Amino acid sequence: MTQGNFHTTETRYSNISRHTHSPSSEEHNPIVISYDTMDYDTNTITVREGKKLMVSCVFESDETIHKSDLLWKQANGHIIDGESNASLFSVVLNEKGSKHRKTSLHFSSVHTRDTGLYTCTGRTAGGENFEKTIKLVVLPALEWNDNETIKGALLGEPITVDCGAKSQSGSELIFQMTRENGEPLDEDIWTIAGNEATIDSLKKEHANLFVSCIIIEMHKEGNQEEFPVVDRKDVKVEVYTLPEFESDESVQYTVIDSHVRDAYVYCNVSHSFPPVRHYTFYHGDEEIKMNDKFNIFMTVGIAQGAHLKIHNVNENDLGTYKCEANNIKAKSYHTVHLREANAPAEPKVTLVEAKRHSIVWKVESIDQEPDLPVNAVEIRHLRAGTAEASGVSDEDISDSYWKSHSIFLQRNINEDGVYEISGLRHGHEYVWRFRQINEAGFGDSVVLRAKTLDDHDMEMMDSSATVTFPLAIATLFLVRLFV
Repeated sequence: MTQGNFHTTETRYSNISRHTHSPSSEEHNPIVISYDTMDYDTNTITVREGKKLMVSCVFESDETIHKSDLLWKQANGHIIDGESNASLFSVVLNEKGSKHRKTSLHFSSVHTRDTGLYTCTGRTAGGENFEKTIKLVVLPALEWNDNETIKGALLGEPITVDCGAKSQSGSELIFQMTRENGEPLDEDIWTIAGNEATIDSLKKEHANLFVSCIIIEMHKEGNQEEFPVVDRKDVKVEVYTLPEFESDESVQYTVIDSHVRDAYVYCNVSHSFPPVRHYTFYHGDEEIKMNDKFNIFMTVGIAQGAHLKIHNVNENDLGTYKCEANNIKAKSYHTVHLREANAPAEPKVTLVEAKRHSIVWKVESIDQEPDLPVNAVEIRHLRAGTAEASGVSDEDISDSYWKSHSIFLQRNINEDGVYEISGLRHGHEYVWRFRQINEAGFGDSVVLRAKTLDDHDMEMMDSSATVTFPLAIATLFLVRLFV
């Protein structure tokens, strides 16, 4: 039966379920067993294989009962405890909101072999015994046409959710397809044909839509009336996209000179679902293999992308690179033209002020027409004694020595060019190296020495301030006399 005549099924379901009512305790038996879909006329629970199941048994009496005297038993008299079997066990506790004892029968996953009788027994402190038995019927699992709970396709492609299934018993099944909240599927989005719902062309706004596949099988035990068994499978829609870039091509720069420099070829993805899992770089038509010269680094987190690091770049490394971004579902390409550019000129550096634990510098660019704008300034410093231990003059200290012994700071260019470097020791002399950075790389260095103030310097400053202060007051007083 298809979705079109489901209302007939709902009427039939209402007529059948009139025999199903909530549990109530009998005066002579305080044991009350409950489960959401139990038929309380016959104390029968019918479920599908593979489902989790928890059946509650409450001893609704003011009689005192020890927790060890409220038990679940199988038909063969075997006691179901909380330790012997991880897939079938019971838990005893007090029912929430009352002082009644409660024991819950748990199936981590029911199987057809679990079909049978289960009895809840209770013994009061006075020696009275009570019990109530339920019948558990486990139906074979449905055979879904499509077991996937996630369906995805590329943007613009069609997608179909198949809610079809068949019962191993051969019973006729009743189908319905709804949204996750039970409302009908939007016919402006979905085309419904039989047990299938189709979107002709996926859009980004279709991502995370859900289709609830609801199947009802009417089951009959012996000579009893038919009882509905409801199964539901929620299918999530995913919209896959090609990895996208802000532009198809880009131009990037590097400096080639006597320095050992690293160049970077960036492949930044603006959008991709699923996220890009693999990047491949090509120089011309040749795939780049990772080695001592080339290495690929992926960006993880919210931003997506990767960059190719080229160690000790030279003229042969210039040219056109291609980046392949693969998100498993699809792949895209971005072209990068790596070109040579001049490094920034050496900066003009002026000492503005020395303090006890910091020094203020002004760093200015003297190149009025650079190839590329300067976007940062690199500032390194090391103690004078460490610099002298290198065995060469300050200007001849190697890059490797600076990298391994100095403190490194990189600041974005600001309008006034003033930078205060803190965290210094008072009364110490430092060797400083400054160089400017643009998109292509770093420029020539300026190396200077500067010393922080010591206690004697601070005393001299305090003494000078003490002399100046009364003179300022006297001057102010004379000015006021002539106003």
